[in-house]
Amino acid sequence: MTMTRQQITLLGIFALFLAPLLLVFLMRSSWWEYQPEGHRNFGQLVQPPVQLPPGSIPQEGKWLLLYVMPGNCDRKCTNDIVALRQIHRAAGRQGEHLAIVILSESKADSGLQSKIESIYQELNFVADPPAETLATLARINADLAPEQGLSNNIRTYIVDPMLNVILAYRTDANPNDINKDLKRLLKWSTQDKV
Repeated sequence: MTMTRQQITLLGIFALFLAPLLLVFLMRSSWWEYQPEGHRNFGQLVQPPVQLPPGSIPQEGKWLLLYVMPGNCDRKCTNDIVALRQIHRAAGRQGEHLAIVILSESKADSGLQSKIESIYQELNFVADPPAETLATLARINADLAPEQGLSNNIRTYIVDPMLNVILAYRTDANPNDINKDLKRLLKWSTQDKV
């Protein structure tokens, strides 16, 4: 028994529509346990996201790149702030949905504040943040440290427009990795607004 060209075409169309249904059935069954292996973010995911106290950070309603500055801003700190400036500039037209906020762990003198603001005029410098905000960030740091071996080594955070801290980065994080995570978040969060 030979098949005609029309029968082969009909069988091909039938297989084309049946194959996805079979694949879904297999994926939902116990025969094939599919688990995605990796993740796409470079920062440490804060799970569940922790909300910062409302009104404690300027620029609410925007994505925030939050940097907690140590008491004295040394060369590493200055380099970190320059990297934040570059990340903000690299955001391009989506940069209007992003703000850079520098929190000082201790009360900063005016000389230090003017030095930091001279690096980038669009920085939001908070010289004396509320203790509750610093305590919240310290709690996030403590929660991530044992699991990731970070030992209080987190200085940079990505915060969503509702003040939820969603990603945290070690002090030795590559600025390009932070930029990639941020671009992905900005792209997906502003896609329906454009």
